[in-house]
Amino acid sequence: MLWTMKNTLFLMSLILTACNSNSSHTVPIFSRTASINDVVIDYTVQGDGPPLYLLHGGMESRDSFNQQIPELSKSFTVVALDSREQGRSSRASAQISYELMSKDVVALAGQLGHERISIMGSSDGGVTALTTAINHPNLIHKMIVLGANYHFEAYPVETREFLANYEWDGNTDPNSYPGNFIKHYMIGHDDLTEFGGLLKEMSVMWTSSPAFTVSDLETIKAKTLVINGDHEDMSLDHILSLYNALPDAQLFIVPGGTHYSIEEKPELINSVVVKFLNE
Repeated sequence: MLWTMKNTLFLMSLILTACNSNSSHTVPIFSRTASINDVVIDYTVQGDGPPLYLLHGGMESRDSFNQQIPELSKSFTVVALDSREQGRSSRASAQISYELMSKDVVALAGQLGHERISIMGSSDGGVTALTTAINHPNLIHKMIVLGANYHFEAYPVETREFLANYEWDGNTDPNSYPGNFIKHYMIGHDDLTEFGGLLKEMSVMWTSSPAFTVSDLETIKAKTLVINGDHEDMSLDHILSLYNALPDAQLFIVPGGTHYSIEEKPELINSVVVKFLNE
């Protein structure tokens, strides 16, 4: 990936953010790229301590964790990545999938020399975390999944039909679908030319996966914290099923929380996550 003025300005903004933080704890931020599995993954490394990987939600970017990274990096080496085809990372010819995103995490951990990692994943990032914990049980130490489903049928039929049939008409209203994704997409693009195509590709994944069973979840070795808002689109029954199937799990329901609790209630989420990771 060519180094551009946009990259330079972004790196400068990261440095200024770290220097101007109200916190007395200042840590260096390194913006990097890794060529793995036919994509270029853009990521940052911040802090010092055991490695903690942050995986964002679908059609978003690592910027979703802007209110978590400063706190988590006080105790952990935080690796925050833009998943393939999203944020600043490159497009790929293969249909996006949780399996491919999981393989990217595993490959990146290998490149960074991390033999054992913890993962915090929101929405799609949580599904990717589950996928990684199932397929690479010895890699994951602890895992936090926020607003993540283990089967695509957790969402109502109406929601899945809407996603499967949706054709983007150029709408960029941040208060209506898919306007909330625009700001994350534009972090890594100059225009919206390919936005509709990526959204359709993501919809294929969302409406057909994941498809894990309770038996699959029972194989997960990692100690897991399941976080879910009490105003999520999917039912609490599905979350309880996920929690009950995991051999070593804790459950936290966010009062008044939606799918975006990490942005709506950052202090609460941070305190719960830090306590879990430090146990």
